[in-house]
Amino acid sequence: MDLELNDIQQELASTLGKYLRTEYDTAARDAILASDEGISREKWQQFAEMGLTGLTIPEGYGGAEMTFAEVAVVLEAFGRSLVLEPFVATAVLGANAVLLAGSEEQKQAILPGVAEGQTFLAVAALEPGQRYALAQPSTTATADGDGVTLSGEKNGVLGGDVADHFIVTAVENGELGLFLVAADAAGLTRVAHRQADGLGSASLRFADTPAQRLNAADARAVLDEVFDLGNAAIMAEAVGAMEASLTMTAEYLKTREQFGAPIGANQALQHRAADLYADLEYARSMALFARLAVTAEGEGAEKDRHRDVIAAKIVVDSTSRHVAQESIQMHGGIGMTMEYPIGHYAKRLTVISRTFDDADSLTAELAQIGGLIEPHAADLS
Repeated sequence: MDLELNDIQQELASTLGKYLRTEYDTAARDAILASDEGISREKWQQFAEMGLTGLTIPEGYGGAEMTFAEVAVVLEAFGRSLVLEPFVATAVLGANAVLLAGSEEQKQAILPGVAEGQTFLAVAALEPGQRYALAQPSTTATADGDGVTLSGEKNGVLGGDVADHFIVTAVENGELGLFLVAADAAGLTRVAHRQADGLGSASLRFADTPAQRLNAADARAVLDEVFDLGNAAIMAEAVGAMEASLTMTAEYLKTREQFGAPIGANQALQHRAADLYADLEYARSMALFARLAVTAEGEGAEKDRHRDVIAAKIVVDSTSRHVAQESIQMHGGIGMTMEYPIGHYAKRLTVISRTFDDADSLTAELAQIGGLIEPHAADLS
């Protein structure tokens, strides 16, 4: 198995990396963060022109029809630059939900706009008091003539502050379903929020809100696959953010002087930096493990995919918190200021470890599955 980037992926990484270094530096990001929407629609349009927003969308809907491997390359680069635009919400969660569950008519209506950078999507699955129970919504769907209406609440909707369409989980006749709701639909109330890391989210309230059914034969299977892709995506982003954090910390240790010498001359700090590098490579390996899981095919791939992704996320989340905390600590007081970028990386890494799930929910689910490695009795004969 070749785990190296192929020529196309290397070119994508190089081109996007150069663009972000020149057009999405700290000053540019700070300006976007301070804007009313907290995103740059101009930058989003440029991402679309590069083919990023439609990376995995089939060519028939205006996309590039590439694989999640290319998505991981993009997210790692976005993690290094702390990109604020809702790429995961729209191009990973939303686009894949429509691809997996939408009718041909719905795909034709939604996906070309995503690929062109004209349409933002968000998946609304989390609810108040449910604590990451994505497939157990209290939101209800009621038949209304040829259509359906939704009633209920959602919170923590990533990218929901700017979304043009929502993919919403709800129960209809006791069965889990997925529904498409326009952001301007009657009876929909949206309250925008800004997360600690600067990314936008929203709380939604539905009051007999008109919706379209998505044609998912198994809504739970679609939901699991969509959020497995989402988790694999933010793991790649976390690797990029950790790499940038470690690079920044190493440079600081080389240049910050105390008592006439760089603080990096302190052997204890050298050991801590070396430990962070080892942690980063461990997390990188687990993010790759998750990427392979979501692109695997064949018998048993679906069952193994979910198990492998949550096992990898446990490691990446733990490492993200450790790298964030150590980077701040080794920077000292300057690391706590809004003007210095290391704190922004720490915020993003901290939020990633609470996005879609947390350590407790992941560990409990992995234990319920039976662990990453199937237990068996040792042969002592």
